[in-house]
Amino acid sequence: MRLLARVLALVLLLTTAARAQDLMIWHDKGDDGVRMIERMADVFQRENPGVRIRSLSFPTEQWFSRSIAALNTNTGPDILFNDNTRIITVQTATRRLMVMDEVIAAIPEADRRFITEGDLAASRLDGRAIMVPFQRVVAGWGIRRSWLERLHEPVPTSWADTIRVARRFVAEDPDGNGRADTFGIAMQAGNASSMLGAGVDLFVLGSGAPHPLMNENAEIVVDQPEVARPTIEYLRMFTEYRVVSPETVNHSFTDMYQIIEGGRAGMFRVLNLNVAKWDVEGPRGDYQVLPWPSFGNQPGAFVVGSVRGMAIPTASRNREAAARFVRFIVSREAQQFSLEHMGGVIRDDLDTSGVTPSMRPFLAPDLRLQTDDFLSARYPWYAQLREAYYRELIGAVSRPPADWDAFMRDTAVKMRAEVARLRAG
Repeated sequence: MRLLARVLALVLLLTTAARAQDLMIWHDKGDDGVRMIERMADVFQRENPGVRIRSLSFPTEQWFSRSIAALNTNTGPDILFNDNTRIITVQTATRRLMVMDEVIAAIPEADRRFITEGDLAASRLDGRAIMVPFQRVVAGWGIRRSWLERLHEPVPTSWADTIRVARRFVAEDPDGNGRADTFGIAMQAGNASSMLGAGVDLFVLGSGAPHPLMNENAEIVVDQPEVARPTIEYLRMFTEYRVVSPETVNHSFTDMYQIIEGGRAGMFRVLNLNVAKWDVEGPRGDYQVLPWPSFGNQPGAFVVGSVRGMAIPTASRNREAAARFVRFIVSREAQQFSLEHMGGVIRDDLDTSGVTPSMRPFLAPDLRLQTDDFLSARYPWYAQLREAYYRELIGAVSRPPADWDAFMRDTAVKMRAEVARLRAG
């Protein structure tokens, strides 16, 4: 009988192993993303013992090429995890991601209530959800405390004061190393997504305007005062104020981060997803997180620049198990791991007792948020319009106009013609 029991146990073990479902997740979020998914998987597997979950992180360009090639040949992973714009790009190139509306509807109401209409808008293409959103990438404005202290400066409260302090950061050796190697503000402007998404858009949205280039009716807005002024001031950082590195026009986010983490920038973009690393490396917590500078009468805001989520390829071999997992990522337990490892969450009922001072501004109950308009999900040609806009702006950096207001009006005329051309095409 004992022998028979052992045999039956072994058969059961082998049968369970044969039924085990291996879910593979592809992303570009590095070690933090891998660790977050590992902790989520540990909890998920308690209720789903036959499901094993692994993830692989690739450099972003590799993630794009591998994902598109794999989906087009039905050899992809079970889940893709990335920012909404990247998921949309993959779906546009392949049309081989599941429609996720039913998956989202099946999330328990206690969890689903944290998914906002803004999260859903970021997750849609052609009016249909293609991912389950679970992280908001929120951008704030960072400033080095030690540099302010060395120069006996308070935190700037106006844009004029911000530029004045930035100029001092360039000229007065705020890090005390005896070398002229510091910059007032770190930016990136090496391509359209750098100059616009990581620059102009943040200044415009952070100042309270709802659209940085075009509104939801495909009407160009760059000549409206609430858009034109922050855009002009962004460009003047390069041409007149000279508070950014001269190489910024060639910089990607990697180059910008090297300046920030290398201790050479006094003010810079801080994402909630940066804080876990930057509190122990790079700035080592030597920064204060603030809203974006305001160019109007209302206070500046933090900006939701993207929403991250998980999508399921239609050729996934384990679609039902994958759907259960992507529903789970909105749960309180999973969101706690998202907060601890990557800083980005959509829930507001998590344990925040262990977060650092640099993270607290992103979780404040009175946080003022301005969300990107995510028009790339509504207009397939929007990325081409942004490329045309970028060419106009980078041209103004190379050849500054005598009249900036006239430049913005002329640019608006060109962009309206470009919209007409793109819509006709």
